[in-house]
Order: sequence, then C-alpha cells, then structure tokens
Amino acid sequence: MPDGFFEIPVEELPPAKHMRHPFISLFRIAAIVAFPAVCVAQTIYVSETGNYSVDRFSPAGVRTVVAGGHGFALPFTEPYGMAFDSGGNLYVADGYSDTIQRISPDGALSMFANTGLSIPTGLAFDASGNLYAANWLNGTIERFTPNGVGSVFVSGLQSPWGLAFDAAGNLYVAGGVDNTIRRFAPDGTGSVFATVGVNGPFGLAFDSAGNLFVANQSDNAIERFTPGGVGSVFANTGLSAPSGLTFDAAGNLYVTSQADGKIINYTPGGQSSVFASGLQHPTFIAAMIPEPSTLSLLGGVAAFLSIRSKLKAAS
Repeated sequence: MPDGFFEIPVEELPPAKHMRHPFISLFRIAAIVAFPAVCVAQTIYVSETGNYSVDRFSPAGVRTVVAGGHGFALPFTEPYGMAFDSGGNLYVADGYSDTIQRISPDGALSMFANTGLSIPTGLAFDASGNLYAANWLNGTIERFTPNGVGSVFVSGLQSPWGLAFDAAGNLYVAGGVDNTIRRFAPDGTGSVFATVGVNGPFGLAFDSAGNLFVANQSDNAIERFTPGGVGSVFANTGLSAPSGLTFDAAGNLYVTSQADGKIINYTPGGQSSVFASGLQHPTFIAAMIPEPSTLSLLGGVAAFLSIRSKLKAAS
C-alpha cells in the first residue's frame, strides 16, 4: 500500500450472512478502501518578498521554492497576494512589475494579467471564478474574468492591501492608510465594516463561522470580528509585523510574521506555535484546500467506517 494510505482488512467486516440489513453487503465490494491519510492537511504557500520567491510548505513545514528566488528579476520583482482558483492554479500579484502571474499545479508559470494593475497587493476569487486585485498605488480594486478581461470594480480607496470574500459574496478590503475595513456588495455598493480595533490592517481571512480575522501590523496583533462587526483581540504576542492570514480546513490559522521571518500557527482555541522560520520577509499566505471530491471521498469513507463500527457492536 502506498505511503500515506491505509487498508481496511476484510476480516474486520462482519460476514454478510450475519448482517441485519442485507444492503450493507454492498460495502463488501469496497472492503479495501485507500485514500490519503492526511487529505485534510493543507499545503501552505507563502510569498517571500525578501527572496523574490513563492514558497511551498508541506504539512510538516518542509519548504520548497516553487518559483522565483533569483533576485530582483522576473518572474517576481515583489510577490504579494496569492489566491487559488477552483482548478488548483495559484495566482500571484507581483507588485513592482504590475502583473499577475499564474502557476499551474505542475509548476508551469504564465502571465495572467499585465494591464489594469498599479502595484497589485491582495488577491481573492469570488464564487463565479472572477479574480479581484487590490491596486495599492491608485486605490482601486480590479476585477478579472476567468479569461483575464479586467474592469474597475471599486475606486477611491486609500492604499488597499488584503482582500477576502464572505459566504454571501461580499468583498472585504483592508485600508492600510485610513485604518478601515470596508465591505462591498457584489454590485459594488460599499460600507464601512470596522474602524475600531483596526491599526495598520494588512491580511484578511474568514473562519468557517464567518468571523473576519485582521492582521494589524502597527500593533503586532490579530483582531477577530464577528459577522456583526464586534471586534476582539485574538492574538497579540509572538508576532512581528503580521501580514498574511489563511485558514486550513481544520480551522487552524496561519500568520506570516514579516519582520522576524516566521510563520505562526494558531489552533482554533488560540494556542500558538512556530510553523516555519528563517524566511526573508514572508508577506502573504494561502492554503491549498482539498478539492470537494477529495473531501467527499473522506466523508464517504468515514460513513462507511461508522456503519462498520455499529455493525460490530450489534453483532
């Protein structure tokens, strides 16, 4: 059996003749079930501006340079925000070249956009597959169709950094100069979401409960906001210029601590640990979430194991 997979022994299944529900015998066809044992563990990607690279970290924290790392030259002059599309392609905003690069799952690099950008920083996809880019220099949010056709979604912002969508399709924008988190409806209608508890906001990320987490660079803290906009400090120790934020499927929060070159991991309960260190200005961060089909497979196997356990208990 390949590494990372396990086998369900046929002997552990009750004989079909003893089953109280004959249809369960169909599961014997799949008596040997194999799937990645760590399929809910995410691979973490980090834009390392001091190294002009995009790095990949395994669940164990092993670092691999995916692209760049060759000094101030293409493909990256200043890699910032990152976002995955539904096909597993990673999009990277390159600030000083005013481009967005795309890295395919097999590592091939290509240009996605080089117009409508003005020091792009944060990136985020909506549910329809449109990519949004925060333009730090001219204070706009550019929206790109999956084919790369761009248009201005919002203008008049002050040095926007991080972007994040909530479950309802509203876009949240971190305003680094005016210390404001703004919310924009799908039609572009804007409103102020939060100002209190916001101090040099950079990265944004939502947890599964709809709470918005904000990396406050100026006070080295992570602020958590309820869906109603009530803020509280989630973490304020062990951070040095926190920048990017991302969650994995288990609800763990990963934070790039830019000034000291670390990635800090927080459990849902707030316990922290150093996930990686020795980086050169890690900025934004993104997690590759397993595909829905993978999660469905995991759920199906879990249900199968649950049924098996109940049948053994009843025998």
